[in-house]
Amino acid sequence: MKSINRNKLNERFVQVYEQLLIKGEIVKHNRKKSKTAFAGKLDTKGHIVDKWLTGERKITFEQAKKLCAHYGVSEAFMFQGIGKPFERKRLPDPEERIKNLLGINFSPNILFTNVEAFSSNTIGVDLWEENERFRIPGLNGDLVAFYINGKSMCPTVNAGDMVICSPLESTNQMNDDEVYAIVTNQSVWVKRIQRCFDRHGRWTHLKLISDNFEEFDPFLLEVGEVRKMLRVIRRLTGLEPPRL
Repeated sequence: MKSINRNKLNERFVQVYEQLLIKGEIVKHNRKKSKTAFAGKLDTKGHIVDKWLTGERKITFEQAKKLCAHYGVSEAFMFQGIGKPFERKRLPDPEERIKNLLGINFSPNILFTNVEAFSSNTIGVDLWEENERFRIPGLNGDLVAFYINGKSMCPTVNAGDMVICSPLESTNQMNDDEVYAIVTNQSVWVKRIQRCFDRHGRWTHLKLISDNFEEFDPFLLEVGEVRKMLRVIRRLTGLEPPRL
């Protein structure tokens, strides 16, 4: 361990002492904050503190440690001369403190779009606009939510339901027979999907299947038309879509 220069240590003590006077931590004729009370916290006497202040004697390493502990003095400053005597650490705001305590992320992570995705019809994706963000406990990651119109996915998803979707980073994450929002350059569908391959094993089409198959037939979509895939991970029902 690198030895500490006692002269430099004592010089920094004098700086700290002067700031403690300014801060009102040491007050003459105050029983709890007098120089004698201050000295007692460092296991010494008031006249010894006077000798430190004049340089006649030098504060010890152990006493400097107690100074830091009792008065919140930066050890980096006291022992190495780094920074300021009272480096204040930023206190997290109440929400951040709760988040750190419970390991919970409270940041709104679900993007709600004011575009209604029709499960039986198509809509223009050029109208897709950011509206607001919200959060549901237990749902993490960057998610997208929108309302459903149409009954092609009944009873899995009903008209007026809100669906929450997780964008896929890769088509390798896709699973057949699950429900996805499929985005092309012109349209959005919410359907159950199956991948279709040619005789060479190349994936060429998506088969889009409605759960209400008695009224809505499946159809094929070329892979090249797909711009984005989002897995539907949650349905919120009983919500009233906003009236425009």
